[in-house]
Amino acid sequence: MKLLRFGPNTEERPGIWIEQPDTDPMILDVRAMAYDIEDYNTRFFRSNGLDRLRSLVQEPNRTLIPANGLRLAPPVDCTGSIICLGKNYGDHVQEFDSKIPERPILFSKALSSINGPFDPIRIPPNAAMVDGEVELAVVIGRLASCVPAETAFEHIAGYTVLNDVTDRAAQRGDGQWFRGKSADTFCPIGPFLVTPDEIDSGEHHLYSRLNGELLQEGKTSQMLFKLPEIIAFISQSISLHPGDIIATGTPAGVGSARQPPVYLKHGDTLETVIEGIGRQCCRVE
Repeated sequence: MKLLRFGPNTEERPGIWIEQPDTDPMILDVRAMAYDIEDYNTRFFRSNGLDRLRSLVQEPNRTLIPANGLRLAPPVDCTGSIICLGKNYGDHVQEFDSKIPERPILFSKALSSINGPFDPIRIPPNAAMVDGEVELAVVIGRLASCVPAETAFEHIAGYTVLNDVTDRAAQRGDGQWFRGKSADTFCPIGPFLVTPDEIDSGEHHLYSRLNGELLQEGKTSQMLFKLPEIIAFISQSISLHPGDIIATGTPAGVGSARQPPVYLKHGDTLETVIEGIGRQCCRVE
């Protein structure tokens, strides 16, 4: 299934993306069919919500609405943690002349940075060195505490696209990454949360384009630390709760590493794609 949320900001509803041959895409209106499913949140994942959705998809009298013209929101209502990995692709490490890390490097983004996959990215006043990072992200579906790598996939609810937009001047000047990664709108997520049964978790092509020109490109198989290892490492000391988001790092090609650097500016269009999972396209304001 491809889970999504749709509707105006602060009025989002849970849905499922429905594609059928020779017809425009439709959205199954989950709340119209199951009023107790308020949103894709911690409660939803804790109460076996995904199983409920599989039943809804099979019902003969589904409530479907045309997807065209609807705003697609972040696919989950995250109220927990956004945990990110730095320097998790070797070629990205090399473009900054950094040392390959011996263990995952973790940082976080503020929940207030979450943005829709087609909503504008707003550059803060006086921030002149901003760029984006296309990343595979996973959403936790069940509590993970001291999880071994061998069973880590059992704790994943689904996969999505995350753009780790970053103010490089703030990142470097602060001596740590939180503020530079956490400005409002600096975390576009979605458009879909793709459940594990829909995809092969082995390798996905991911790339970003700025105004149509290719910037980043890589494959998720190039990650230095793979998903099972990441979940096991984090959960040894930090319990992962249903609805938490883990972003797994970005490949080479970010604008700030180019010569000359390529930073986001007003009027730009930034596209971030992971084949088989989703595509974002955000205008910069």
